[in-house]
Amino acid sequence: MGDPDWFYVEYKASETGLLDRSYLAQARAVMTPDEYAQEFECSFEASVKGAIYARELEQARVGKRITTVPYDPALPVDTDWDLGIGDAMAVIFSQTAKGSGQVRLIDYYEASGEGFPNYAGVLQSRGYVYGKHWAPHDIAVRELGTGKSRLDVAAGFGLRFEMTPRITSGAAGEVEEGIHTARLFFPRCWFDYEKCKGLLEALMHYRRDYNQRLKEFKASPVHDWASHGADAFRGLAVRHQGPRDHVIFEMPELPQNFAWT
Repeated sequence: MGDPDWFYVEYKASETGLLDRSYLAQARAVMTPDEYAQEFECSFEASVKGAIYARELEQARVGKRITTVPYDPALPVDTDWDLGIGDAMAVIFSQTAKGSGQVRLIDYYEASGEGFPNYAGVLQSRGYVYGKHWAPHDIAVRELGTGKSRLDVAAGFGLRFEMTPRITSGAAGEVEEGIHTARLFFPRCWFDYEKCKGLLEALMHYRRDYNQRLKEFKASPVHDWASHGADAFRGLAVRHQGPRDHVIFEMPELPQNFAWT
C-alpha cells in the first residue's frame, strides 16, 4: 500500500499454466474444494478448516470489495450489535446506498468487559451521523437483580435500539437460516480493509468443528472469539433481507359463457 520496499503478487495455478491441466484435475479428484483452493489457488480463506464464509470472502476479495470504503456524510450510519454477557461485544458500522442497495461496512469495534458508557463514548468519538442502532431481541430481557433490561440501560446513555427481525421458519433453525441469509447478502457488501479488519478476521475464522469419529463437520458453529463479529454480521444481513417471495395464484378471467365441468 504505497511502500516501495514491499510488493504483492498472486499466481494461481488456474491462471499461470505452469502446471499441467491433467495434474490439476488429478489433484481436484483427491482433495476437497477448500484444500484445492488453498494449495493451488492462493486462497487464504480456505486455510481455515470448516470456515463457513470462506467462499463468500474469497469472492469479495477477488471482486475487490475489500478495499478502502470512505464515510459518506450524506448517508446515515447504522450500527448492528452482538451483545455478550461477560464476552466481547461487537458493533458494525454501515451505510446503505438506497439506489443500488450497496451496503458499505465502514467501521467495526469490539471490546470485552465494558459497559454501555464505553460504547456510547466510542460512537460519539467516531463523529458519524447515525441512523438506527440494531440489537438482537435478548437486549430486552430484564435482569433479576435490577429489574432493568440492557435496552433500558442503553437508553439512559442515549442509545435507543431497534430490534433485529427474527427468523423463525425453516427446519435448520434460526442460526442456520441466518447464515444462509448472510451468504446471500455478501455480494451487496463492501468492506473497509483497515477499519473492518477485526470483522474480516472474525468472518474468516467463523467455522464448524470437525467430528473426528463421524468424519463430518458438526451442525452448530463453534462459539469462540470469532462468533461475536459473525453474529453481528448475521443480524445485519437479516435486517436487510426483503420480505420473502410469495407465489400468488390468481383466478384467470373467465369468459361469460364458461361453465364448470
